[in-house]
Amino acid sequence: MPLPRATGPGFEPYGWAAQAEDVAARHGLSPAHVLRFDSNLPPFPAALPAEARAALSLRADYPEGTYRELREAAAAYAGCEPDEVTVDAGADGLIGLVARTYLEHGRVAAVQQPTYPLYAIASRIEGAEVAVAPADLDALPSACAGAAVVWLCNPANPTGRLLEPAAIAELADRMPQTVVCVDEAYFEFADATTAPFAQERENLVCVRTLSKAFALAGLRVGYAVSSRTVARELTDRRAPGPIANLAAAIGAAALRDPAPARADASLVCAERDRLREAFRAAGWDAPDSHASFVVVRTADAPGLALELERRGLVVRGYADLLRISPRTSAEDDLVLTALGVDPPPAAHHSSVVFAPAVRVSLALDGRGRATSRTGDNGRDAGLEARAAAAGWDLEAVADEGAESAVLEAALAEAEERARSGAGAAVP
Repeated sequence: MPLPRATGPGFEPYGWAAQAEDVAARHGLSPAHVLRFDSNLPPFPAALPAEARAALSLRADYPEGTYRELREAAAAYAGCEPDEVTVDAGADGLIGLVARTYLEHGRVAAVQQPTYPLYAIASRIEGAEVAVAPADLDALPSACAGAAVVWLCNPANPTGRLLEPAAIAELADRMPQTVVCVDEAYFEFADATTAPFAQERENLVCVRTLSKAFALAGLRVGYAVSSRTVARELTDRRAPGPIANLAAAIGAAALRDPAPARADASLVCAERDRLREAFRAAGWDAPDSHASFVVVRTADAPGLALELERRGLVVRGYADLLRISPRTSAEDDLVLTALGVDPPPAAHHSSVVFAPAVRVSLALDGRGRATSRTGDNGRDAGLEARAAAAGWDLEAVADEGAESAVLEAALAEAEERARSGAGAAVP
């Protein structure tokens, strides 16, 4: 039997979060009644641009290998030149590409903890050892001298901490033989970036994704900003066509018109701050977060996360903190109430209604973003068209066999409750 190449010590594959169906089965719930607050994704999908239909006509063709349009759109958005941009299948593809380019057996990668686990996974896949980097950037050069790559997440996941981009650039200058790779997945929620510094340095790479603020996680589109030399090196080692034609076209269109994503990020930040202040007012330790989630520090985090999951409210529990991704205010109030926190007033009119095998989440003052997953394509298309025409943000979910009459009644109740400010109708 052929033996695979050895990984670095301590390698463990990526562990996916449980899906709604898994959570429901574990706790005897309806899958439609499971709400995910653990993915750090927007509650509603991005609208599809006109380019999506045109790109489908290219479904029999290979992608245009240079991804010129996508790189030009990313460069215009990031304030750099197209030849300073590398694209790949999401930030994850770029993280793997940086590891492939700069790591191998005998080299060391430095990773702060806690953080996104893929940095260590990608490093060990290449055979590298992984060292724990100190949180203090001033201490990092001496503590990790000789590291080939230092991975930083900024703003940090799961803590929401923000490092000053100039301090990261100074770190790169103090470690000239080390690649400092900065994952800026949450850039739009903080508006602080290392991209201008990366253009000027041969050892600094700024990685971004269209999964978070742009609400395109399923398309797997990411880009990195670096110097021309580094971008060329990365691109030369990239797979020939890692992004599908459709995904590249939609990604380019989104980057050319980022105003909707910016507006959505502002809404997430406002709801994030509302939740944080509610936790603080109730005596919880809720530090500032510069990402798309709320952080609550507590030694009871694992137990609280499990208790919330039993209610169908899935948050991310770490050893000493909860990470909660905002959804609509009505949905977020369910988490607050479950944790004994009085929900403060919300700026937007929303509701969530649970009916047998059905859930409807509705924001009246939305932008027509809608997703319907009821198992009936015609019904889904109709609901999404109604939401778009009304300017609602809508998520309608139904289990297999759910009756249309129950769904329609839930939608009517959700609209009434949102208009009256009644919020959630719990099962």
